[in-house]
Amino acid sequence: MSWNYVPFNKTLEKVKNTNKIPRKLFLSSGSYPVISQEKDFINGYWNESDDLFKVEKPVVIFGDHTKVIKLVGFDFVMGADGVKVFLPNDKFDSAFFYYFFLSVKLPDLGYARHFKLLTDLVVPCPSIEEQQRIVAILDAAFEQIDQAKANAQQNLQNARDIFDSALNQVFDKDSISGWNMSELSEVTTFIDYRGKTPQKTDSGLRLITAKNIKMGYIKLEPQEFVSPDSYEGWMTRGIPKEGDVLFTTEAPLANVAMLDTSDRVVFAQRVIVLQQNRDVIDGAFLKYALMSKPLQKLIHEKGTGATATGIKASLLKKIKVPFPCLSSQINIVNMLNGLSSSTEELTQIYQQKITALDELKQSLLQQAFSGQLTGAKDVA
Repeated sequence: MSWNYVPFNKTLEKVKNTNKIPRKLFLSSGSYPVISQEKDFINGYWNESDDLFKVEKPVVIFGDHTKVIKLVGFDFVMGADGVKVFLPNDKFDSAFFYYFFLSVKLPDLGYARHFKLLTDLVVPCPSIEEQQRIVAILDAAFEQIDQAKANAQQNLQNARDIFDSALNQVFDKDSISGWNMSELSEVTTFIDYRGKTPQKTDSGLRLITAKNIKMGYIKLEPQEFVSPDSYEGWMTRGIPKEGDVLFTTEAPLANVAMLDTSDRVVFAQRVIVLQQNRDVIDGAFLKYALMSKPLQKLIHEKGTGATATGIKASLLKKIKVPFPCLSSQINIVNMLNGLSSSTEELTQIYQQKITALDELKQSLLQQAFSGQLTGAKDVA
C-alpha cells in the first residue's frame, strides 16, 4: 500500500503562546512543569497559570539547540528560547508524528539549522488507522527496549559500584590504621605546567590537558599536538615519566590517572604531574589513594573558586596520603587492578548492549517509516 507524503508546513495547526517565556522565571516546586531544551526536559516548576500552555492534543517538543524531541500530553510553561512546539493537524496521530521525527537523523550543523532541516522534510501520511497500528507496534517494542536498556544501565552501575566500594574500603579509617601518613610534598615531586599555553600544531608530540584526564584513565580525545622542536624549551619544569600520576586542579577538580606511555608528551592547562618517590610509594597505589572517597572529600574541601572549583598547589602539597609498606601497596594494587579489569570488561559488555538497543530502536523507526513494519520485535 502506497503512502501519501505531506510537506512539513502542511502538517501543523497553529499554536499560541509558544514563545512566551516568563521574564522572571524562577524554577521552584510550583504546580506547572517548565519545558527546557535539556535531556531531562523538565527543569523546574512555575506557579503562574497565566503563563501556561494548554495541551488539548499531544504536541511534539523540539529543542533547536539540543535536538531533543519529546511527546507532551500535559500543560506546561515554556522555559527556554529555541524550543519549538509542533501541533500536528487532524491528518496525523500525535504519537506517529513524534516517532517520525525520532527517525530523522539531523547532522550537527548548528542551532538554527536543525529546525530548518525539519522544515525541509516531507512527512509520510498513511491513514489514521495505519498510523495507529504502527504506533502500537512501536510502543510495545520500545517498552521492551527501554526496560532492557534500563536493566543494562543498572547492571553497568552495579559493576562500577562494586569497584568503588572495594576502593573506598581499602582507604577507610579502619583499614589505614597503623599505616604511614605523609603530605604529598613529602612523597612526590610536583611538575607543574599550569598557566602556560604551548603553541599547538596539526601533528607532533601529544599534548595532554585536563580534558584528557578522566577518573582513573587518560582519554585519547581531544587529540592535540605541539611541535617536537619546542619540547626541550618547553619542558623546563621537569620531564614526566611513565607511571607518574596526573592530577587535574580544576574543571574538573581531582581527576586522577597514571601516565601510560614512555613516549615524550607535553602537559599544560590545569594539570600537575606527581612524580612519586618510588622507594616509598607506588604510582598505581598513589593513583588509587587519590581516587578514593576519603581523599577526594578532603581535596574538594580544600577547593576554592566561585565559578569553577580548584585547588592551589600549596594546599594540594599538604594533603596527607596514607600508605603501608611497598609490598603491601603492591598487593593492594594487584587486587584493585584485577577488580578494575573485570569492571572494565563488564562495562564494555553493558555499553555494547546499550548501543545495540539504541541501534535497534533506530532500525525499527526506519522500518516503520519505509512501510516495512509488520509486527512487534522481541528484544528479550
